[in-house]
Amino acid sequence: MTPAPASRHRRLQALAAVFVAAVSALAAAPWLEPRAGDLALAFAPSPETAVADQIVVVAITEETLAGFPYRSPIDRAFLAGLIERLDAAGARAIGLDILIDQPSDPQKDARFFQALDASATPVVLALATRNDGLTDRQAGYVARAIAPRPAGLIKLARDEIDGVLRHLPGARPGMATFAAVLAGAGPEMPSGRILYSRAINDASPFPVYPAHLVAQLPDDWFAGKIVLIGTDLPTIDRHPTPMTTLDGSAAGTLPGVVIHAHILAQALAGLSLRPLSPLAVGIAILAAAILAAVAFSTRAAPRHLVLGLALALVAYLAVAGMLTARAGILPPLIAPPLAALVAGGLVALARWRADHADRSFLRHAFARYVSPSVVERIASGRLQLALGGEKREVTYLFTDLEGFTSLSERLPPNEVADLLNGYLDRMCDLITEHGATIDKVIGDAVVCFFGAPDNDPDQTEHALALALALDAFAETHRARQLEEKGIALGVTRIGVHRGEAVIGNFGGRRFFDYTGVGDTVNTAARLEGANKYLGTRILVSETVARASSSCLLRPVGNLVLKGRASALACFEPRPTEDAQADWLAAYAVAFELLETNSKEAPAAFEAVLALKPDDPLARLHLERLRRGEEGATLTLGGK
Repeated sequence: MTPAPASRHRRLQALAAVFVAAVSALAAAPWLEPRAGDLALAFAPSPETAVADQIVVVAITEETLAGFPYRSPIDRAFLAGLIERLDAAGARAIGLDILIDQPSDPQKDARFFQALDASATPVVLALATRNDGLTDRQAGYVARAIAPRPAGLIKLARDEIDGVLRHLPGARPGMATFAAVLAGAGPEMPSGRILYSRAINDASPFPVYPAHLVAQLPDDWFAGKIVLIGTDLPTIDRHPTPMTTLDGSAAGTLPGVVIHAHILAQALAGLSLRPLSPLAVGIAILAAAILAAVAFSTRAAPRHLVLGLALALVAYLAVAGMLTARAGILPPLIAPPLAALVAGGLVALARWRADHADRSFLRHAFARYVSPSVVERIASGRLQLALGGEKREVTYLFTDLEGFTSLSERLPPNEVADLLNGYLDRMCDLITEHGATIDKVIGDAVVCFFGAPDNDPDQTEHALALALALDAFAETHRARQLEEKGIALGVTRIGVHRGEAVIGNFGGRRFFDYTGVGDTVNTAARLEGANKYLGTRILVSETVARASSSCLLRPVGNLVLKGRASALACFEPRPTEDAQADWLAAYAVAFELLETNSKEAPAAFEAVLALKPDDPLARLHLERLRRGEEGATLTLGGK
C-alpha cells in the first residue's frame, strides 16, 4: 500500500480500538464499578465517629417475639409501651422502622395511636405506598392512619445487578425519606453512596438494645438521642451491604433498622460520597481509551509503552483514592483502566500484525475470486471493505452443465478433467471479463454475482450481457465437442436474479468464503433449475427485467418456485438479432392471449410453432392449454 492509505488505515484501526475499548468498558462498568466502589469505602470518611453517640437502635428480636401471643403484626400495645418509655426517658426523637399497614386488635391499636399523639418526643413512622408493593387495602390504611402523622419513606435502594444496598434512598414529591424526617430540616440530605462503618462486622457503631429489655435500662442511655425501633430477625428485613464484597453474603447483611441508622448518621454528619455522573464516567472512559490508543500508535518500544501504561494506571488509582477520601467523590475505578488496557492492547496487536494481515486477507479472500481490476482497487485502498457481512443490492447468476455427472462416469478420468477444465476456464474468463465476482465453483457449476465488493450501478445490464455471452460460448463449445470428439455435452442452464443479500466473509478461522446468503441467492439457484422444466437455457426474474433497458426479453410466465409461496414473473433474454423475428412477435401476441385466458391462445401458439418449430416455450404453453390449464402461472416442484 502507499503511505497515505496505510496511515489512514492505522488511524481507522486506532479509532476502532477506541470504540471497542469504550464499549467494552461501558458494558462492564455497571457490573464491576459497584463492587470496586465497595472496596473504596475503606478510604471514605466514616460519619459514625462523629455522631454515633447520638443514635440508639432498639431491636425487636426473636426473644422479644417469644413473649407475644402472635408474631405478626408486632404487638401494638408493646410498641405503645416502648414509645411511652422512650418519651419518659427524654429521647430526642423516635423512629419506628415498622410499617403499620393494617389494623390489628382494636384496643391495642387505640393505645398505640394514643401513645403516638400523646408523646412529647417526636415520633416518625414508617411510610410506604403502592409503588413499594402495598396492596390497595394496605395503601389506603397507611394513607388514613400514617400519612397524616410525621412519617418518612422506608424503601431502601437496591442495586439491580446484585441486590446490594449501596446508594442512599431518594425522596418523592411530597414525601421525604425516613432518615431525612428524623434528621430534621436543618441538615441538607447527602447524596450518593451509603457510608457504612468499616467495623461493621466486628461491632455495631451504634448501641443496639433488645426491645424487651428497654424498660429495665437507665434513662441516660436514651436521653437526648434519636432512637430507631426495628426488627433484628434472621430472615426478615435483612439486606446485603457492600461488606459482602469482602466478607461474603452472610457476613455482609444487616437489619434494615441498622441501615437506616447509618443513613441517619450520614445525614447528621453532612457527609457524601458521590459517584461521577454517567456523562463524566463516559468522558473518563473515552479519554483513557484515546490516550492509550494514541500512545500505542507511536513507534516507541513495546516495553516502554507497557511500563508507561502501568505507571499511568497506578497514578490514576492514587488520584481516585484521594478524591474519595478528601472530596467525597467516587471516580470510576475499573472502567477507565479497562478501556486503556483494551485500547492499547488492540492497537498494539494491530500494529504488530497489520502488514501480514493485510497481505494475507487480500491474497486468500480475493485473489482467486474477483477480477484483477477489483483486486487492484482493494490493494490500493480505493475500495473500502467491511469484514464480516454487509447487506448489498446484488445480481446473482447461477450456471449448471446438464448431464455432466452421468457423462463423466462413461469417460476416462483424464478426458473428464480436460473437458471440464477447458469448459470452466472459459466460463471463469468470461465472468471476470464482465466484472463479476466468482462466488464458488462446484463441479461443473459456477456461481457469481455483481454489485460486491465493488458497487456496480449497471450490474443488471452486465449480468444479462454475461448470461448471453456464457450461453453463446456454451452452445459453441457443445457443437465443437460433438464435432471434434463425438462427446455430447448437455446444455448450460443459467438463472439470474437481483435483490438484497448479505455479502461477506463467512466460515471459520482456517477457511472462509467471500460469498452471499439470503433469498436472492436461493431464488437465482431456483431459476437455473427451472430451465430444465421449461426447456429454456436462460431464465431471469422480473427484478432483473425491470432494471434492464437494453436487453431483449420475452415473458416466460409466472413461476411458483420451490420454497416460495408467491409467483415470480420470469423472462428469457434473447440475442439482439431476434428483435425483428416474426416468431418472437407472434409469441408476444400468444402470451398476451394466454394471460387473458383467451380461447384464441392455443391457435396463437400453434402459429408460433409454425414459424419456429423448436421453440420450447410455445410448445410448453400449448401443451398446458390442451390439458385444460389456464393463465401464465406455473408451479414447479424441483429446485
